Amino acid sequence: MINLENRISKIFKNLKSENKKAFISFTTAGYPDEDTSLEIIKSVADSGANIHEISFPHAEAQADGPIIQLANIESIKNGINFEKVINIAKKSREYNQDIGLVMMGYLNNIFIYGIDKFAKEVSGIIDAVICVDLPEDVIEERLLKEALKKENIALIKLVTPTTSDERIQKLVKDADGFIYSVNVAGITGVKSAQIDMVNSQISRIKKYTDLPVVSGFGIKTEEDVKVFSKSNADGIVIGSGIVEKIQEVSKIETNKSKIADFVKDFCSKLIINLNS
Repeated sequence: MINLENRISKIFKNLKSENKKAFISFTTAGYPDEDTSLEIIKSVADSGANIHEISFPHAEAQADGPIIQLANIESIKNGINFEKVINIAKKSREYNQDIGLVMMGYLNNIFIYGIDKFAKEVSGIIDAVICVDLPEDVIEERLLKEALKKENIALIKLVTPTTSDERIQKLVKDADGFIYSVNVAGITGVKSAQIDMVNSQISRIKKYTDLPVVSGFGIKTEEDVKVFSKSNADGIVIGSGIVEKIQEVSKIETNKSKIADFVKDFCSKLIINLNS
């Protein structure tokens, strides 16, 4: 296991000392538009979120359900590109030096932009990368891992309900940051996670690593968060639930500050339910 002392490891250390779980939020860069998406990230940081995932839109995002995929399509339609996503991340980091920032998306975007170029561009800004469709043991995985490691950026590994114990053992061997435990088989925002199955999967992962394990997919509502506050996870990820709230408020409000405040209030309530 690589031992990188970046923001993410510090965040989990501090939370563990306080017996708290990490609240990890997710938004789509450029949705509902470029400026508003930046204001939303700032507001999420102000809400007390520990880590924020900035998703770079992809037209054929295999893991994203209808809620996030709609945001992807709208963002691309509005002219967002990979360079603009990186700029949003830079401005987010300028605004808040403490929150963990993760870029999440698909290999094609990074590969076209340039793996080494990407790693250097986000150095000191992004703490980790989640590449949803990146298989283990392919040359691109090795190149990305090596490029990110030079910049002290973690490449997050994902474990799904169909991942075997043998595969988990291999995945976590040189992992860093945290392990992302995908709660349900399939896409985001469709199925609800069942806590017994989630805890069983987390137990399987923790047999092979001391890294924090976070749960994502199938956690959307305040009630879901209350349930998962009792889980064995070291943190939870809320993605579709936040994006859905952005969609709802954007239909009736165009002022970016008001949209951001709405999201901030929603996240604040979720955080209270997670660690009350």
